[in-house]
This record gives sequence, structure tokens and C-alpha cells, in this order.
Amino acid sequence: MSKETKHPHKENPSNEEIREVLKQASSTKDSEMKDVYLAVHNEILRALPDIRFSMDLKDGKMGYGAKQYGYDGWGIAGLAAHSKWVNLHFMRGADLEAKDSSGALEGKGKQLRHMKFKSVEEVEKKEKILQDLLKMAAALNGL
Repeated sequence: MSKETKHPHKENPSNEEIREVLKQASSTKDSEMKDVYLAVHNEILRALPDIRFSMDLKDGKMGYGAKQYGYDGWGIAGLAAHSKWVNLHFMRGADLEAKDSSGALEGKGKQLRHMKFKSVEEVEKKEKILQDLLKMAAALNGL
């Protein structure tokens, strides 16, 4: 069985389609993280209105960028909901961290850095930082 069969994707799903997928995902089934996930997703679309994105219909992970996260390679960022937080990870996060003065990025991996969000209010509070990081990440990837 191919990866595409095990984890089918939906290109550019609507907020309603995203919410339906998250209702089925085990990490968000009984969680308020669906609202946090959508808040981050909508901030991404505000910062990068022309970004391509694709959602894994099995686990609810979203990939953003010209070359999508997942089977075809890595894009600029990925979004994943957990039971108590939503994680936005940047594929070239180490490069991004060197250009960022906010200190909002977490992680010590070779390339990946991430931001965690535990409430919609936290997304709203970090809106400017998030917008700036997304625009810098897109620029790093030639978007």
C-alpha cells in the first residue's frame, strides 16, 4: 500500500473541511485545540495569502509551501495539533532563527524550529511575531 493510500491529502481544504478532519484525529477529538489550529492556520493564510497547503486526512497535519510537506518533499512549515497544544514547525528554522530577534522559536535540531500555541489568545498575542516569521520563512524558500 502506498503512502498516498495510507495518508490521503486534501489540497487547500476549507476551514469546515479542516474542522471535520480534526474531529476524527485522535489528538484533537475531545480537545479545544481545533480552534487553536484554525487560528494559526488562518494567521498563516493572512501572512502568505498565495501559499499552497495540503492536509493529511488521516492525522490532520498540514504542510505549507511550494513543495509540500510530506510525500513530495518539504515545504516551508508544518502544522500539527496535539491534545494540549498546536505546533507550527519551520523546516529551515535554524536559518530563520539566525534572522529572528524575537526569540519565539524553540528547538535545537539541525534544521527544525517550532512555536507552540496552547490557546487562541496566545495566537492573537503572538500575531505580529508569527506574521514576521512566516514572511521571513517564505523569503528563505524563495516564495
